[in-house]
Amino acid sequence: MTSDTDRGGEDLLAFVRKFADHDTFSIEEELGDGYVRLKITEAERRQALQDIRCVEDVVKELVRNARDAGAANVYVTFQKEKGRWRNITVLDDGVGIPESMHRRIFEARVTSKVRDVVQDTFGVHGRGMALFSIKQVADDMRLVRSQEGRGTIMQARIDTAGLPEKKDQSSFPRLEADEDGTPQIAGGPRNVPRVLSEFALESQGLQVFMGSNAEILATLFHHSVEMRKSWSAGEEGMRRPFWFELGNIREGRMLHGFASQELGLNVSERNAFRVLELEIDPLMSIGELLGEVDAVLPAKRADLHRKSHADWSDHLARRLSQDDLSSICASLQAAFAEIGERYYLQAETPVVKRRRNRLIISLGLHEKEDT
Repeated sequence: MTSDTDRGGEDLLAFVRKFADHDTFSIEEELGDGYVRLKITEAERRQALQDIRCVEDVVKELVRNARDAGAANVYVTFQKEKGRWRNITVLDDGVGIPESMHRRIFEARVTSKVRDVVQDTFGVHGRGMALFSIKQVADDMRLVRSQEGRGTIMQARIDTAGLPEKKDQSSFPRLEADEDGTPQIAGGPRNVPRVLSEFALESQGLQVFMGSNAEILATLFHHSVEMRKSWSAGEEGMRRPFWFELGNIREGRMLHGFASQELGLNVSERNAFRVLELEIDPLMSIGELLGEVDAVLPAKRADLHRKSHADWSDHLARRLSQDDLSSICASLQAAFAEIGERYYLQAETPVVKRRRNRLIISLGLHEKEDT
């Protein structure tokens, strides 16, 4: 039987709870810079997803964090190594993480969401367990870079023998239009492209890009060139993410080093050079792709490629079409035929390479065979 004293104590506690600050009952520790450690009971109350069961969950939580950090652009590199290891890098241009929190964000119940619990298609978000949970199941999980006002770069390495993923990681979901004509996901594998498609369809103002390290580097380079033009024009209040400097790099080895050291992107020197020469096209965002394809036919990752619109003042050799280059080669070969007769030489088909403001034409020669 409950005594009058016990009831009085409960009534007093209820009265205090009614008027006390909510933070008193939800926060275990103030960590500074707007970060807190939640009490266990509060973390459980928020009922965020408790487990990371597959690779798709890893990508989902990392992109969620980027979205909630106010990112306008999220870039996801998604590469398989030796048929087993899945390497994922997520770069965003959100608000960034204070340096004082770089280590603590991987601890349990650490979150910046004191009051604003996020509810989306994936459930409740804000328990402060996502990065902690990923770190428990990943072979490697690290913060590559983060700075207030410049964004965040996260990287995970997953052993798919222990944490599985869908076999088909190239197909995007099938879409159907609802009564209002708004595209909705109607089917397809529950893979990473589907996860990112859900973000693209539901998060207004968020551009999501997905590709290999080299494809994402090409996209970042392209976006950097565009950003630097706006910056030169004096656009105020423009955020300068970590890849802002890319557009000013003109040498392959330097681009290779910057990608590896500053962005956490493992790209060969050869591919870095191809990025500079616009031989690797930037990607369109997943939102753009889903808005362009026929909803009846699911898109593929290859459909994310689009031809870049090179600035002619930056890359004059790009003005020439392939047909015109072929015409130049044919004319050169014909012109050399008469000259070669005098020296008993014969020319191979010319090879043309474009190098920004020049054409480099290589003409292989060999002894003319007797007939």
